[in-house]
Amino acid sequence: MEPVISLNSSAIQCTSLSSSAPIWQDVLAQAITGELLAAMNYTSLSEICDDPEEVADALEHAAGERGHAAAFAAEGRKIGVEVSSNVEGMHWKRLREAFMHCIAERDFIGCLIVQEIMLESFAVASYARVAKVGPGSLGKTFARIAAEEEEHVDHAMAILRAERAQDVQRFDEKVHRLHLDVMTTLAKMLAKECKDGHCEVCHGNCVKPSLFEVSLSAAALRGASLEQYLKTLDMLGLPGEVTLAWVAQLPV
Repeated sequence: MEPVISLNSSAIQCTSLSSSAPIWQDVLAQAITGELLAAMNYTSLSEICDDPEEVADALEHAAGERGHAAAFAAEGRKIGVEVSSNVEGMHWKRLREAFMHCIAERDFIGCLIVQEIMLESFAVASYARVAKVGPGSLGKTFARIAAEEEEHVDHAMAILRAERAQDVQRFDEKVHRLHLDVMTTLAKMLAKECKDGHCEVCHGNCVKPSLFEVSLSAAALRGASLEQYLKTLDMLGLPGEVTLAWVAQLPV
């Protein structure tokens, strides 16, 4: 009887995964889009760097992000779905525009704040949360990539701390200015309802109402991401009472 039980268990697991595949398709679509946007950002960053080592570092990061996107796409194929991406989607396009504004000003530090502190905080936290509930290799891939993204944050931290030490007020004002633009967009992405319309990444209706079926929720992802963001700002030395007030004013 033991082999029969094992077979039935596998069949049930496959059926469950098959029914949730459309949800994972949209989760993966958002992740792939974020990774491709990051690759674009790092490539753009390489074009304003004067130091050859910084250029090489930015291009290496861009290649890593493209590798992450490819890994997520492969996980989609494993569950029988082709995952699309859309860096021109409403929210992602705004995030790219915020980054490119820093590029236009040749603001290397601003670029690091947007990509490493804000975007990566959301990636690290949301990927780690998905990793806990993702089935099989999908969950393992999210966990691996979350760890790699955290290394990016650690890499930038020394540069940003040194920059802040030179002029605390100016640095904190820059973070706040970028926060109002970038974090407002990220908060809207994970708001309970898509008040601005379809995100243009989900392949059908918004996936958020269905996330509970795979033990996720927009509220949990948002909470984890904002917590990670506050933790990162704390590591930079920004006053917690100030940054907490910033986050409390974000759209819900």
